[in-house]
Amino acid sequence: MLDFYLLNVDQWQLYLLIFARLAGVVFLFPYFNWPGIPVVLRVWIALMLAGLIYLSLPKEALVTPAGSLEAGLLLVKEAAVGLALGFLIVLCFSVFIKAGQMMDLGAGLTLSAVFNPQIGGQVTLLGRFYYLLVLVYYLAIDGHHLFLAAIAESYRLIPLASGFLAQELAGGMGQLFAHLFTLAFQIAAPVIVVLLIMDLALGLIAKTVPQVHVFVEGLPLKIALTLVILGLILPLMATAWEGLLDSFSRYLYWFMETW
Repeated sequence: MLDFYLLNVDQWQLYLLIFARLAGVVFLFPYFNWPGIPVVLRVWIALMLAGLIYLSLPKEALVTPAGSLEAGLLLVKEAAVGLALGFLIVLCFSVFIKAGQMMDLGAGLTLSAVFNPQIGGQVTLLGRFYYLLVLVYYLAIDGHHLFLAAIAESYRLIPLASGFLAQELAGGMGQLFAHLFTLAFQIAAPVIVVLLIMDLALGLIAKTVPQVHVFVEGLPLKIALTLVILGLILPLMATAWEGLLDSFSRYLYWFMETW
């Protein structure tokens, strides 16, 4: 059991280093970055997780800063590591928001976009729906357990005394951004392809039967068709989502190993 009153100065420094990394992750993690969650609660969650990880770390993984300057630099570095890991997790989950926005753009649902304080921008209807649905699915498959294990593993892959950044990380992140955008398009592809075919059909109808107001009848028809397609493909998406979430874990481990 962790007794805070018995910790000496060196142990407090180590505990604060662990807490600095976890604070960055907790404050950006999708389940905790909602503005309705009090900041004090997030701090307490980070403190409890830091205590558990501090007790589980092997002695050789711990470092003792030589002075106040080194301790301050290590604290800044650990906070940067936590923010980078949290940002990568948010980036992976934003794939589903982007996929939903692509569907909304084709279906004409972008007019229903509302401001989302979690990401600091507007989110469309299907983008928000996909994002929340995947978060619930992530909890259902015990993904939060894997997340905690990955964060604990980060102290082995990115030791407290490690360097700040690796040169290979910049090029890899560019490839990762491109791959995540490709994944978002692949998720939205069934709806986008069907809506494209429908746009071509409406164009032919407008040419052959000019009396039909395709812009008036086409918008509700496209929305209805989008919802029907979603209802048909959602039961089949569970396997694909599980594979995507597993690939997100591989991205996280790659990031930590490359750092």
